[in-house]
Amino acid sequence: MAPSPKNTITVLLILLVSTLAFTVQAKIDWEVSQAIQLDETPIDVAQTPEGDLTFLLTEQAKVLIYSADGKLVGTVPVDPSVTDIAVSAKGEQLYLINGKRKTLQTVDVNFIVDFNVADAPFLGPAGADVVVAVFSDFQ
Repeated sequence: MAPSPKNTITVLLILLVSTLAFTVQAKIDWEVSQAIQLDETPIDVAQTPEGDLTFLLTEQAKVLIYSADGKLVGTVPVDPSVTDIAVSAKGEQLYLINGKRKTLQTVDVNFIVDFNVADAPFLGPAGADVVVAVFSDFQ
């Protein structure tokens, strides 16, 4: 016995409806985790993947660098025509995009930290510069 045209159409409609993608709006739970009062107008923002550093490009031609707790830890002056920024994974390089001049500039970012070594034993001149190298890529 051959299927009736009515049954065939019904099966086709069921298959068609079951394969359509339905748009569903999900509920979102959100809250402001941190707010920083800025003295300058922001243009762009970039953050390291781990969230330990946030870089903020401002209209005053500066990149402000904030730690995870919202403290300003550094400022980098940039060309006034820089329009966008990006940052490397560990925050050691800052990428400045200048759409007007069609350039990409890479800036190495190194933080200078003062250590209090008063009363610490030392060898060599007391005023000598010291470099502390951190090797973080050991396996």
